[in-house]
Amino acid sequence: MNRFKNLARQAWFALLCGLVPAAAPLSAQSTPRPLLSAPSTAHTTLLLHEGDRVLFYGDSITAQRLYTRLLEDIIVSRYPTLHVEFFNAGVSGDTVNGGSAGDATLRLRRDVFPYRPTVVTVMLGMNDGHYRTGNEADRTAFHAGYATLLDALHTNLASTSIFPLRPSPYDEIAHTPGISGYNSVLIGFGDDVALLAQQHALHTCDLNGAMQFALQEGVGLEPQFAGTLLPDRIHPSEAGHWILALALAQCFGVDPTVSNVSLDAADVKTLAAYKTAVTDLKKTSRGVEWTQLDAALPLPLELSSPETNFLLKISQLAAWDRQMLQVRRLPAARYDLMIDGEKISTFDSAALEAGVNLALLETPMQKQSRAIDWKTDSRAKISATRFNLLTASPAIQNLSDALSAIDELDRRMLNDERQQAQPKPHHISLMRE
Repeated sequence: MNRFKNLARQAWFALLCGLVPAAAPLSAQSTPRPLLSAPSTAHTTLLLHEGDRVLFYGDSITAQRLYTRLLEDIIVSRYPTLHVEFFNAGVSGDTVNGGSAGDATLRLRRDVFPYRPTVVTVMLGMNDGHYRTGNEADRTAFHAGYATLLDALHTNLASTSIFPLRPSPYDEIAHTPGISGYNSVLIGFGDDVALLAQQHALHTCDLNGAMQFALQEGVGLEPQFAGTLLPDRIHPSEAGHWILALALAQCFGVDPTVSNVSLDAADVKTLAAYKTAVTDLKKTSRGVEWTQLDAALPLPLELSSPETNFLLKISQLAAWDRQMLQVRRLPAARYDLMIDGEKISTFDSAALEAGVNLALLETPMQKQSRAIDWKTDSRAKISATRFNLLTASPAIQNLSDALSAIDELDRRMLNDERQQAQPKPHHISLMRE
């Protein structure tokens, strides 16, 4: 039984992604879908399980191995004890019927089924419109090909959760359109994806709407940066891929909170501790100190980069990376926040009373998370090498030995990644200046 179908009646997911209403008929004029709203602050249930094997199927946007790597970062940092593997089956130029690496039948048999995935995401459509508008045959062919693809996945992976994605956009907001109206074609394809998903009792995730929202926000705030999200109108930059990864994280039900701590400095007690353990809380001559062991890590953001600063302004990134610290009833003063003996920042007592987000500071936990990203990035490069060997050089001598060696290296690196992800206790203090 498909797990997404089992969860169809859960109200939280209806709010998060929504069972999609019947899409417009093929001949109808497509209209933009509602954009993603801010993530709910309510705790949700993760749609991934221990031992899951997630495979991303798609075209060159998936083959960039960026939103896929970043989603892995999000899952590994937020759920470091959960064992989930991620596989990439993106091919540049691919359509619902396949492309340069083989037709869809070959692609599924070679690039999907051998991995025994328990979750498959499908993002196609950018190339299916052939970069033209007004051709109804393209939409008819996309609908038919996508239906055939879903049927093949259901037939061969009966217990696998299939997650169709509305294709990401062709940028006509931050750039002058090279092909005016092409994103309307992609929106129409997304409507067909939604209709087919509804027929299979699946849910969709609106990557098109998420990116358009970010583009609109970006143009309004800093137009010089907005064009960097989709620099060629099609392929996202790493900042753009963060938008896609966050949209998927929301649809997968990822908890937006790393941890949440509330302390009373006057009574020296813990008022609240979510996804963390606070021990050895005590007053000092200059403030308060304690040991904290969080169950998760912040996201691996390059906090000093202008791109990250821009991304925080135009997206829900900060709302999805909450490592909150509140310290009440400190004497009025300014306090140095120290973690493991290192000064992180300085706050006045009013800011600490309101709560500060440690995830957006250069902390040891942030550095640990970035080390995880370095490993997922290295594994993404290994994955690309393996895929190129398998698809471009099937007749290479000793191919199976080469693939086995790559797989063994990947397993070792995956174990290292999981070890790196395990949270560590940190000594935290607030010391009056």
